[in-house]
Amino acid sequence: MTLPPLSLPAILLVAHFSAAAQTEDLPNHAALNLPGAGYGLSIGNSARHSGLRFNWSDRGIEEIDGVNFTFWVPGEPLGGTINGVGFGLGVMGAGEINGLSFGLGGVFGDRALNGMTIGGLAIITSGNAAGVTFSGFGAVASGSLTGFNFGGVGCVAGGDMIGVSFGGLGLVASGSLTGVNLGGLGLVAKEQMLGVNFAGLGLIAGGRIGFLTFAGLAAVGAEEVTGLTVAGGAVVANADITGLSITAGTIQTAADIAGVTVAGFRTKSDHVTGIDLNVVTTDVRCSTGIVTGLYNHISDRQEGISIGLINRAGNLYGVQIGLINIAGNNPEGFRALPILNAHF
Repeated sequence: MTLPPLSLPAILLVAHFSAAAQTEDLPNHAALNLPGAGYGLSIGNSARHSGLRFNWSDRGIEEIDGVNFTFWVPGEPLGGTINGVGFGLGVMGAGEINGLSFGLGGVFGDRALNGMTIGGLAIITSGNAAGVTFSGFGAVASGSLTGFNFGGVGCVAGGDMIGVSFGGLGLVASGSLTGVNLGGLGLVAKEQMLGVNFAGLGLIAGGRIGFLTFAGLAAVGAEEVTGLTVAGGAVVANADITGLSITAGTIQTAADIAGVTVAGFRTKSDHVTGIDLNVVTTDVRCSTGIVTGLYNHISDRQEGISIGLINRAGNLYGVQIGLINIAGNNPEGFRALPILNAHF
């Protein structure tokens, strides 16, 4: 009498239940290896293999080179290295995965994920992820995310996020955000944010913000903001704002503004240099260049031209054009004049 041939799932189940009979501290490495141990075809929980390997649940692997296919979730702790292609119907996981990895439930890497990583739900690593990370829900790295990063909900990096990054809700980096950064709602970087930055609602950087920045509501930098910055409600910095800044609301810094500013409500800074176009008010200590607004208040020194309904300067070295023009350093009788006031 001949025995019926075992199917691949049956062999995997036998290997799985055999592993369950072992102690939790000692993973079972029983496997069917053809033509021999370590290479070719492996069915079971082989620790080291080069070639094609099928296993129910990886546990205690050391190094797999080639194609690794698993049906369930890996055992803890995650260890070993997979080089080549890792495919999991449940979760693909190892200490380090280099190459192409896919997990319907997710891909987990304890030390690193390098190459193209695709997680149906999540991509998680305690180290760095480099290459392409594409996740239906989110990509999370305790270290850096480098390359192309996509999270249906978001991407989070404990270090830097570098390259092209997209989060349906947002991107968060404990380091810097550098490259092309797109967040449906927001972008947050503990350090600088440089490149093309787009946030549907707002973006915040603990360092400087630079190059091209677009925010539906506000762009806020703890240091300088440079380049082209467009925000629906406000552009705010704790250091200098330079370049072209456009908002329907307020452009504000405790330091200096240089370049061109266009604000629907107000510009507020220590010193504004260049062209400042406001609908409502300019409130600065010093100005050099052209200032416009319904009410332009330059508390100390104005050099250049101010145009508005009311123009007021502590010390004028230029021209004021408006309904009421006040120059504090003009002689008595010439300090407040209609239409035009000047001092050179």
